[in-house]
Amino acid sequence: MHAYVIVTYLSLAFMFVSLPSQMAVSQVISNGQEEIKLDVPYEPSSEEVVGIMLEIAKVGKNDLVYDLGCGDGRIVIAAAKKAGARGVGVDLDPERMKESLDNARKAGVTDRVQFLQQDLFQTKIDRATVVMLYLWPEVNLKLRPKLFLELKPDTRVVSHSHDMGSWEPDQTITAREGHKVHFWVIPANVTGTWEWDMSGEKERYVLKLSQQFQRVSGTLQSGSDEIPVENPELRGDRLQFTAGRFFKGQMQTLRFIGRVQGHFIEGTAEGMHRTSQGKRTWRAKRNPSSIKPLVYE
Repeated sequence: MHAYVIVTYLSLAFMFVSLPSQMAVSQVISNGQEEIKLDVPYEPSSEEVVGIMLEIAKVGKNDLVYDLGCGDGRIVIAAAKKAGARGVGVDLDPERMKESLDNARKAGVTDRVQFLQQDLFQTKIDRATVVMLYLWPEVNLKLRPKLFLELKPDTRVVSHSHDMGSWEPDQTITAREGHKVHFWVIPANVTGTWEWDMSGEKERYVLKLSQQFQRVSGTLQSGSDEIPVENPELRGDRLQFTAGRFFKGQMQTLRFIGRVQGHFIEGTAEGMHRTSQGKRTWRAKRNPSSIKPLVYE
């Protein structure tokens, strides 16, 4: 009898250890049945809203679209069928997984989409080029740090109805039915001190930037003059700004446009007056010790 009890306990222990990781957040209720605890109840996006989500993100055939909380899979299926993209749907509800697979088969896109029954907070999303959401506001805010930590600059994020708090959207579209669709682009980290030399000039340029999400501010120093940068815009990994300076006794305004690649920005600079010099290239290097991490709680 004692041996039987021991074997029974060992069998139960092995069974729980062997549970797949995606079920780790499920609950076992008193009657012995397993129940999935969902962060957000299922509420499908309309066909109109799905179309706007694909349009605002400009989803194309080279995209990998992740839908976190995918429901019946309609967004990634539409991305595959209408735009030729690949898609990954993530949801905890096994019933939604069955629906998603059935719907993908009916749409003929099973070769371009897959569905994962797991916790979206435990899902690796670093390969995504587009992330789709239809979650609650508090879940969006909880998810926000993960988006900044895992997604590459220039990754597009779309949310049906709910925003991201202090992270203002780059664009918002309102559907005919009144639902809003918000759009963001993950910005590169441009914080810190950047330096470069411009061909044909003696003075060294020093750019100091700070950042809050995609909003950038800073100063540009050339020689003894240090002035605020004007009209800074950061969209993904593309930065542009203007700055005035005295050159050969005249005040000039330069427009700088560049692409951020790690600790380098490479692009072009040109004067905004007819008497200015033509377009020139610039390549700035950041002091690695000056960078500040973009971690938004």
